[in-house]
Amino acid sequence: MTPSRGRVFRGAASIPRVPHGSPGAPGDRAPQTVRPMADDQIDSEADAQAGLAHVATASFLASRVVPTGGYAVALAGGVALARVAQVAGARIGYGASVAAMLQSIAVLGPSRVSIPLTQAASAPLLGRLQARGAHLAAQLGACAAIRATDQTLFTLFYIWIVGGLEAYTATYDAILGRIPGVPDGTAAAVGATVLGLALWTLSASVVQVLTYRAALRAWPDEPSPDVTRASSRSSASPAPREDPAPRPRYDPRALGVAAVVACCVLLATTDWFVLGAVSVWLALAWLTARADPAPVRAGLALALVLGGGALFVGLVGGVAVELTLQRALRATLLVLVATWLRAAAGEQGVREIARRSLRTVRGVPAMTEAAALLDRLGAGGALGASGRALVARVRDVPRRPGTLARAVLDWIVSEARSFEAPRAGVA
Repeated sequence: MTPSRGRVFRGAASIPRVPHGSPGAPGDRAPQTVRPMADDQIDSEADAQAGLAHVATASFLASRVVPTGGYAVALAGGVALARVAQVAGARIGYGASVAAMLQSIAVLGPSRVSIPLTQAASAPLLGRLQARGAHLAAQLGACAAIRATDQTLFTLFYIWIVGGLEAYTATYDAILGRIPGVPDGTAAAVGATVLGLALWTLSASVVQVLTYRAALRAWPDEPSPDVTRASSRSSASPAPREDPAPRPRYDPRALGVAAVVACCVLLATTDWFVLGAVSVWLALAWLTARADPAPVRAGLALALVLGGGALFVGLVGGVAVELTLQRALRATLLVLVATWLRAAAGEQGVREIARRSLRTVRGVPAMTEAAALLDRLGAGGALGASGRALVARVRDVPRRPGTLARAVLDWIVSEARSFEAPRAGVA
Protein backbone atom coordinates (compact mmCIF):
# COMPACT_ATOMS: atom_id res chain seq x y z
CA MET A 1 0.00 0.00 0.00
CA THR A 2 1.69 3.22 -1.11
CA PRO A 3 1.36 6.17 1.26
CA SER A 4 0.60 9.63 0.02
CA ARG A 5 3.42 12.13 0.16
CA GLY A 6 1.25 15.19 0.50
CA ARG A 7 -0.41 16.81 3.46
CA VAL A 8 -3.82 15.49 2.61
CA PHE A 9 -5.01 12.11 1.43
CA ARG A 10 -7.75 10.93 -0.82
CA GLY A 11 -10.19 9.37 1.52
CA ALA A 12 -10.75 7.76 4.85
CA ALA A 13 -11.42 4.32 3.44
CA SER A 14 -9.21 3.87 0.41
CA ILE A 15 -5.95 4.86 -1.22
CA PRO A 16 -5.72 4.67 -4.97
CA ARG A 17 -3.11 2.26 -6.26
CA VAL A 18 -1.09 3.00 -9.36
CA PRO A 19 -0.36 -0.09 -11.51
CA HIS A 20 3.25 -0.63 -12.48
CA GLY A 21 3.95 0.67 -15.95
CA SER A 22 1.07 3.10 -16.03
CA PRO A 23 1.73 6.85 -16.18
CA GLY A 24 2.95 7.93 -12.80
CA ALA A 25 4.04 4.47 -11.65
CA PRO A 26 7.48 3.95 -10.15
CA GLY A 27 9.91 3.06 -12.89
CA ASP A 28 7.98 4.88 -15.64
CA ARG A 29 10.54 6.88 -17.61
CA ALA A 30 8.10 9.26 -19.21
CA PRO A 31 8.35 12.82 -17.88
CA GLN A 32 5.84 13.50 -15.15
CA THR A 33 3.60 16.53 -14.91
CA VAL A 34 2.53 17.43 -11.37
CA ARG A 35 -0.91 18.97 -11.42
CA PRO A 36 -2.00 21.06 -8.45
CA MET A 37 -5.13 19.83 -6.74
CA ALA A 38 -8.31 21.82 -6.97
CA ASP A 39 -9.65 23.52 -3.85
CA ASP A 40 -12.63 21.19 -3.63
CA GLN A 41 -10.31 18.17 -3.78
CA ILE A 42 -8.17 19.61 -0.99
CA ASP A 43 -11.29 20.22 1.09
CA SER A 44 -12.48 16.67 0.48
CA GLU A 45 -9.18 15.15 1.52
CA ALA A 46 -8.91 17.39 4.59
CA ASP A 47 -12.43 16.32 5.54
CA ALA A 48 -11.27 12.71 5.29
CA GLN A 49 -8.52 13.44 7.80
CA ALA A 50 -11.05 15.16 10.04
CA GLY A 51 -13.33 12.12 9.72
CA LEU A 52 -10.66 9.85 11.17
CA ALA A 53 -9.90 12.43 13.89
CA HIS A 54 -13.62 12.42 14.68
CA VAL A 55 -13.53 8.62 15.06
CA ALA A 56 -10.54 8.95 17.39
CA THR A 57 -12.39 11.54 19.48
CA ALA A 58 -15.46 9.32 19.82
CA SER A 59 -13.31 6.34 20.82
CA PHE A 60 -11.23 8.34 23.31
CA LEU A 61 -14.33 9.85 24.90
CA ALA A 62 -15.88 6.41 25.31
CA SER A 63 -12.65 5.09 26.86
CA ARG A 64 -12.85 7.82 29.51
CA VAL A 65 -16.51 7.20 30.27
CA VAL A 66 -16.57 3.41 30.66
CA PRO A 67 -15.78 2.29 34.23
CA THR A 68 -13.35 -0.43 33.11
CA GLY A 69 -11.65 -1.49 29.89
CA GLY A 70 -10.84 2.03 28.71
CA TYR A 71 -7.59 0.85 27.14
CA ALA A 72 -9.43 -1.60 24.86
CA VAL A 73 -12.07 0.97 23.91
CA ALA A 74 -9.37 3.48 22.94
CA LEU A 75 -7.79 1.01 20.50
CA ALA A 76 -10.28 2.01 17.80
CA GLY A 77 -9.24 5.64 18.09
CA GLY A 78 -5.60 4.66 17.92
CA VAL A 79 -6.23 2.70 14.73
CA ALA A 80 -7.87 5.77 13.16
CA LEU A 81 -4.89 7.98 14.04
CA ALA A 82 -2.43 5.37 12.82
CA ARG A 83 -4.31 5.32 9.51
CA VAL A 84 -3.96 9.09 9.16
CA ALA A 85 -0.19 8.89 9.65
CA GLN A 86 0.10 5.84 7.41
CA VAL A 87 -1.29 7.61 4.37
CA ALA A 88 -0.66 11.31 5.10
CA GLY A 89 2.53 11.40 7.14
CA ALA A 90 3.49 11.65 10.79
CA ARG A 91 3.01 15.41 10.97
CA ILE A 92 -0.65 15.27 9.97
CA GLY A 93 -1.07 12.14 12.07
CA TYR A 94 0.09 13.96 15.17
CA GLY A 95 -2.00 16.98 14.21
CA ALA A 96 -5.06 14.72 14.13
CA SER A 97 -4.02 13.21 17.46
CA VAL A 98 -3.70 16.60 19.17
CA ALA A 99 -7.00 17.75 17.67
CA ALA A 100 -8.80 14.60 18.87
CA MET A 101 -7.45 14.94 22.41
CA LEU A 102 -8.34 18.63 22.60
CA GLN A 103 -11.81 17.91 21.23
CA SER A 104 -12.39 15.21 23.85
CA ILE A 105 -11.28 17.58 26.61
CA ALA A 106 -13.59 20.29 25.27
CA VAL A 107 -16.52 17.87 25.42
CA LEU A 108 -15.87 16.09 28.72
CA GLY A 109 -13.23 18.08 30.55
CA PRO A 110 -9.89 16.74 31.82
CA SER A 111 -11.13 13.74 33.80
CA ARG A 112 -9.34 10.43 33.07
CA VAL A 113 -7.52 11.96 30.13
CA SER A 114 -4.55 9.69 30.81
CA ILE A 115 -6.46 6.62 29.56
CA PRO A 116 -6.24 7.40 25.81
CA LEU A 117 -3.18 9.64 26.05
CA THR A 118 -0.60 6.91 25.47
CA GLN A 119 -2.32 5.73 22.30
CA ALA A 120 -2.70 9.30 21.11
CA ALA A 121 1.06 9.75 21.54
CA SER A 122 2.11 6.48 19.91
CA ALA A 123 -0.49 5.77 17.20
CA PRO A 124 0.80 8.24 14.56
CA LEU A 125 4.35 6.94 14.93
CA LEU A 126 3.19 3.32 14.62
CA GLY A 127 1.13 4.17 11.55
CA ARG A 128 4.11 5.80 9.90
CA LEU A 129 6.36 2.87 10.75
CA GLN A 130 3.77 0.56 9.20
CA ALA A 131 3.77 2.65 6.03
CA ARG A 132 7.54 2.29 5.79
CA GLY A 133 7.40 -1.47 6.31
CA ALA A 134 9.12 -1.44 9.70
CA HIS A 135 9.58 -4.78 11.42
CA LEU A 136 7.34 -5.85 14.28
CA ALA A 137 10.22 -5.49 16.76
CA ALA A 138 10.79 -1.85 15.78
CA GLN A 139 7.12 -1.03 16.26
CA LEU A 140 7.04 -2.82 19.61
CA GLY A 141 10.12 -0.95 20.75
CA ALA A 142 8.73 2.44 19.76
CA CYS A 143 5.36 1.74 21.36
CA ALA A 144 6.93 0.42 24.57
CA ALA A 145 9.26 3.41 24.86
CA ILE A 146 6.40 5.89 24.58
CA ARG A 147 4.16 3.92 26.92
CA ALA A 148 6.91 3.46 29.53
CA THR A 149 7.72 7.18 29.49
CA ASP A 150 4.09 8.19 29.75
CA GLN A 151 3.23 5.74 32.52
CA THR A 152 6.37 6.60 34.50
CA LEU A 153 5.60 10.32 34.43
CA PHE A 154 2.01 9.78 35.55
CA THR A 155 3.16 7.44 38.33
CA LEU A 156 5.74 9.93 39.57
CA PHE A 157 3.15 12.71 39.58
CA TYR A 158 0.71 10.54 41.49
CA ILE A 159 3.34 9.60 44.08
CA TRP A 160 4.24 13.24 44.52
CA ILE A 161 0.66 14.50 44.75
CA VAL A 162 -0.41 11.90 47.33
CA GLY A 163 2.46 12.60 49.67
CA GLY A 164 5.85 11.76 48.19
CA LEU A 165 8.04 8.69 48.15
CA GLU A 166 8.23 8.42 51.94
CA ALA A 167 4.46 8.18 52.34
CA TYR A 168 4.20 5.88 49.33
CA THR A 169 6.81 3.53 50.81
CA ALA A 170 5.12 3.56 54.22
CA THR A 171 1.82 2.61 52.60
CA TYR A 172 3.51 -0.21 50.67
CA ASP A 173 5.08 -1.52 53.89
CA ALA A 174 1.75 -1.34 55.74
CA ILE A 175 -0.10 -3.30 53.03
CA LEU A 176 2.43 -5.64 51.39
CA GLY A 177 5.53 -5.44 53.52
CA ARG A 178 3.94 -7.49 56.29
CA ILE A 179 3.34 -10.48 54.04
CA PRO A 180 5.91 -13.20 54.84
CA GLY A 181 8.60 -13.32 52.20
CA VAL A 182 7.73 -9.94 50.67
CA PRO A 183 10.57 -7.41 51.11
CA ASP A 184 9.88 -4.00 52.56
CA GLY A 185 11.46 -0.59 52.41
CA THR A 186 11.93 2.04 49.73
CA ALA A 187 13.84 -0.21 47.35
CA ALA A 188 11.11 -2.85 47.52
CA ALA A 189 8.33 -0.30 46.95
CA VAL A 190 10.11 1.22 43.98
CA GLY A 191 11.01 -2.21 42.59
CA ALA A 192 7.44 -3.46 42.82
CA THR A 193 6.19 -0.33 41.07
CA VAL A 194 8.78 -0.63 38.30
CA LEU A 195 7.95 -4.31 37.82
CA GLY A 196 4.24 -3.57 37.57
CA LEU A 197 4.86 -0.80 35.04
CA ALA A 198 7.15 -3.05 33.00
CA LEU A 199 4.62 -5.88 32.84
CA TRP A 200 1.81 -3.51 31.84
CA THR A 201 3.99 -1.77 29.27
CA LEU A 202 4.98 -5.05 27.65
CA SER A 203 1.51 -6.59 27.52
CA ALA A 204 -0.30 -3.41 26.47
CA SER A 205 2.29 -2.62 23.78
CA VAL A 206 2.05 -6.10 22.27
CA VAL A 207 -1.76 -5.91 22.07
CA GLN A 208 -1.68 -2.37 20.70
CA VAL A 209 0.88 -3.02 17.97
CA LEU A 210 -0.69 -6.29 16.83
CA THR A 211 -4.13 -4.67 16.72
CA TYR A 212 -2.89 -1.71 14.68
CA ARG A 213 -0.94 -3.89 12.24
CA ALA A 214 -3.90 -6.19 11.64
CA ALA A 215 -6.31 -3.28 11.14
CA LEU A 216 -4.05 -1.34 8.79
CA ARG A 217 -3.35 -4.44 6.70
CA ALA A 218 -7.05 -5.28 6.50
CA TRP A 219 -8.10 -1.72 5.66
CA PRO A 220 -10.44 -2.03 2.66
CA ASP A 221 -9.36 -0.54 -0.65
CA GLU A 222 -13.05 -0.08 -1.34
CA PRO A 223 -15.80 0.17 1.29
CA SER A 224 -17.85 -2.96 1.80
CA PRO A 225 -21.60 -2.86 1.02
CA ASP A 226 -22.39 -2.66 4.72
CA VAL A 227 -20.10 0.33 5.10
CA THR A 228 -21.60 2.04 2.05
CA ARG A 229 -25.14 1.52 3.34
CA ALA A 230 -24.20 2.80 6.78
CA SER A 231 -22.57 5.86 5.24
CA SER A 232 -25.62 6.54 3.07
CA ARG A 233 -27.97 6.26 6.04
CA SER A 234 -25.81 8.63 8.03
CA SER A 235 -25.76 11.18 5.23
CA ALA A 236 -29.50 10.90 4.59
CA SER A 237 -30.48 11.11 8.26
CA PRO A 238 -29.24 14.26 9.93
CA ALA A 239 -28.16 14.01 13.54
CA PRO A 240 -30.85 14.95 16.06
CA ARG A 241 -30.80 18.55 17.13
CA GLU A 242 -29.43 19.29 20.54
CA ASP A 243 -30.24 22.21 22.79
CA PRO A 244 -27.47 24.78 22.52
CA ALA A 245 -25.23 25.06 25.54
CA PRO A 246 -25.56 28.26 27.58
CA ARG A 247 -23.19 31.01 26.56
CA PRO A 248 -20.34 31.47 29.04
CA ARG A 249 -20.74 34.47 31.30
CA TYR A 250 -17.02 35.25 31.30
CA ASP A 251 -14.41 35.49 28.58
CA PRO A 252 -12.90 31.98 28.12
CA ARG A 253 -9.43 33.52 27.96
CA ALA A 254 -9.85 35.04 31.42
CA LEU A 255 -11.20 31.74 32.73
CA GLY A 256 -8.17 29.90 31.34
CA VAL A 257 -5.72 32.33 32.96
CA ALA A 258 -7.54 32.10 36.31
CA ALA A 259 -7.48 28.30 36.23
CA VAL A 260 -3.76 28.17 35.36
CA VAL A 261 -2.90 30.59 38.19
CA ALA A 262 -4.98 28.60 40.68
CA CYS A 263 -3.33 25.31 39.66
CA CYS A 264 0.17 26.79 39.88
CA VAL A 265 -0.55 28.12 43.38
CA LEU A 266 -1.89 24.75 44.50
CA LEU A 267 1.15 22.93 43.10
CA ALA A 268 3.49 25.32 44.91
CA THR A 269 2.20 24.87 48.45
CA THR A 270 -0.20 23.08 50.80
CA ASP A 271 -0.49 26.01 53.23
CA TRP A 272 -3.92 26.17 54.88
CA PHE A 273 -4.32 29.84 54.02
CA VAL A 274 -3.68 29.19 50.33
CA LEU A 275 -5.97 26.15 50.29
CA GLY A 276 -8.71 28.14 52.00
CA ALA A 277 -8.33 31.10 49.64
CA VAL A 278 -8.52 28.86 46.57
CA SER A 279 -11.55 27.05 48.02
CA VAL A 280 -13.40 30.33 48.60
CA TRP A 281 -12.49 31.61 45.15
CA LEU A 282 -13.58 28.35 43.54
CA ALA A 283 -16.91 28.38 45.37
CA LEU A 284 -17.59 31.96 44.22
CA ALA A 285 -16.46 31.10 40.70
CA TRP A 286 -18.91 28.17 40.54
CA LEU A 287 -21.77 30.32 41.84
CA THR A 288 -21.19 33.27 39.53
CA ALA A 289 -20.31 31.41 36.31
CA ARG A 290 -23.02 30.10 34.03
CA ALA A 291 -21.64 26.58 34.31
CA ASP A 292 -22.38 23.66 32.01
CA PRO A 293 -23.27 20.66 34.21
CA ALA A 294 -22.14 18.03 31.67
CA PRO A 295 -18.57 17.49 32.98
CA VAL A 296 -19.38 17.83 36.68
CA ARG A 297 -20.12 14.17 37.43
CA ALA A 298 -16.91 12.90 35.85
CA GLY A 299 -14.92 15.67 37.52
CA LEU A 300 -16.30 14.85 40.95
CA ALA A 301 -15.52 11.17 40.44
CA LEU A 302 -11.90 11.95 39.55
CA ALA A 303 -11.60 14.37 42.48
CA LEU A 304 -12.85 11.64 44.80
CA VAL A 305 -10.32 9.15 43.42
CA LEU A 306 -7.32 11.48 43.61
CA GLY A 307 -8.24 13.14 46.89
CA GLY A 308 -9.26 9.84 48.44
CA GLY A 309 -6.00 8.29 47.27
CA ALA A 310 -3.97 11.03 48.98
CA LEU A 311 -6.00 10.55 52.15
CA PHE A 312 -5.58 6.77 52.08
CA VAL A 313 -1.82 6.91 51.46
CA GLY A 314 -1.30 9.45 54.21
CA LEU A 315 -3.37 7.69 56.87
CA VAL A 316 -2.12 4.18 56.10
CA GLY A 317 1.46 5.41 55.74
CA GLY A 318 1.45 7.10 59.12
CA VAL A 319 1.85 10.67 57.84
CA ALA A 320 0.72 13.45 60.16
CA VAL A 321 -3.02 13.91 59.98
CA GLU A 322 -2.82 17.63 59.27
CA LEU A 323 -0.40 17.20 56.38
CA THR A 324 -2.48 14.32 55.00
CA LEU A 325 -5.62 16.47 55.01
CA GLN A 326 -3.76 19.30 53.30
CA ARG A 327 -2.50 17.01 50.54
CA ALA A 328 -5.91 15.42 50.06
CA LEU A 329 -7.58 18.83 49.81
CA ARG A 330 -4.96 20.06 47.34
CA ALA A 331 -5.44 17.02 45.10
CA THR A 332 -9.21 17.51 45.19
CA LEU A 333 -8.96 21.22 44.41
CA LEU A 334 -6.66 20.62 41.43
CA VAL A 335 -9.28 18.42 39.80
CA LEU A 336 -12.14 20.75 40.70
CA VAL A 337 -10.37 23.79 39.22
CA ALA A 338 -9.86 21.96 35.91
CA THR A 339 -13.47 20.77 35.97
CA TRP A 340 -14.69 24.29 36.70
CA LEU A 341 -12.77 25.62 33.70
CA ARG A 342 -14.58 23.20 31.37
CA ALA A 343 -17.96 23.85 33.00
CA ALA A 344 -17.61 27.65 33.07
CA ALA A 345 -16.09 28.07 29.62
CA GLY A 346 -18.31 25.47 27.93
CA GLU A 347 -17.30 23.28 25.04
CA GLN A 348 -16.91 26.17 22.62
CA GLY A 349 -14.95 28.19 25.16
CA VAL A 350 -12.46 25.38 25.72
CA ARG A 351 -12.16 24.94 21.96
CA GLU A 352 -11.42 28.65 21.65
CA ILE A 353 -8.73 28.41 24.32
CA ALA A 354 -7.26 25.43 22.49
CA ARG A 355 -7.29 27.24 19.14
CA ARG A 356 -5.50 30.26 20.59
CA SER A 357 -2.97 28.04 22.33
CA LEU A 358 -2.25 26.17 19.10
CA ARG A 359 -1.74 29.44 17.25
CA THR A 360 0.70 30.52 19.94
CA VAL A 361 2.85 27.42 19.42
CA ARG A 362 2.33 27.17 15.67
CA GLY A 363 6.08 26.90 15.17
CA VAL A 364 6.01 23.45 16.80
CA PRO A 365 5.60 20.67 14.20
CA ALA A 366 2.00 19.44 13.76
CA MET A 367 0.40 22.30 15.70
CA THR A 368 -0.74 24.15 12.58
CA GLU A 369 -2.32 20.92 11.29
CA ALA A 370 -3.92 20.33 14.69
CA ALA A 371 -5.53 23.78 14.63
CA ALA A 372 -6.92 23.23 11.13
CA LEU A 373 -8.32 19.80 12.02
CA LEU A 374 -9.81 21.08 15.28
CA ASP A 375 -11.73 23.69 13.28
CA ARG A 376 -13.02 20.98 10.95
CA LEU A 377 -14.18 18.80 13.82
CA GLY A 378 -16.64 21.48 14.94
CA ALA A 379 -18.82 20.95 18.01
CA GLY A 380 -19.03 17.53 19.62
CA GLY A 381 -22.73 16.90 19.06
CA ALA A 382 -22.16 14.10 16.50
CA LEU A 383 -20.04 12.05 18.91
CA GLY A 384 -23.02 10.53 20.67
CA ALA A 385 -24.44 9.31 17.37
CA SER A 386 -21.09 7.73 16.51
CA GLY A 387 -21.04 5.90 19.82
CA ARG A 388 -24.56 4.59 19.29
CA ALA A 389 -23.58 3.45 15.78
CA LEU A 390 -20.74 1.40 17.24
CA VAL A 391 -23.02 -0.23 19.80
CA ALA A 392 -25.52 -1.08 17.06
CA ARG A 393 -22.79 -2.53 14.84
CA VAL A 394 -21.30 -4.87 17.44
CA ARG A 395 -24.52 -5.77 19.29
CA ASP A 396 -25.23 -8.92 17.29
CA VAL A 397 -21.66 -9.79 16.32
CA PRO A 398 -20.31 -13.10 17.71
CA ARG A 399 -17.87 -12.44 20.53
CA ARG A 400 -14.86 -13.80 18.68
CA PRO A 401 -11.77 -11.54 18.44
CA GLY A 402 -11.47 -11.65 14.66
CA THR A 403 -15.16 -11.06 13.97
CA LEU A 404 -15.43 -8.33 16.56
CA ALA A 405 -12.31 -6.59 15.26
CA ARG A 406 -13.72 -6.62 11.72
CA ALA A 407 -16.97 -5.07 12.92
CA VAL A 408 -15.09 -2.32 14.73
CA LEU A 409 -12.95 -1.67 11.64
CA ASP A 410 -16.09 -1.37 9.52
CA TRP A 411 -17.41 1.14 12.05
CA ILE A 412 -14.21 3.19 11.84
CA VAL A 413 -14.37 3.27 8.04
CA SER A 414 -18.08 4.10 7.85
CA GLU A 415 -17.93 6.84 10.50
CA ALA A 416 -14.91 8.44 8.87
CA ARG A 417 -16.54 8.35 5.43
CA SER A 418 -19.85 9.77 6.61
CA PHE A 419 -18.39 12.56 8.72
CA GLU A 420 -19.18 16.04 7.39
CA ALA A 421 -17.01 18.88 8.60
CA PRO A 422 -18.79 22.16 9.37
CA ARG A 423 -18.16 24.91 6.88
CA ALA A 424 -17.11 28.47 7.53
CA GLY A 425 -19.20 30.13 10.19
CA VAL A 426 -20.49 26.86 11.64
CA ALA A 427 -19.07 25.81 15.00
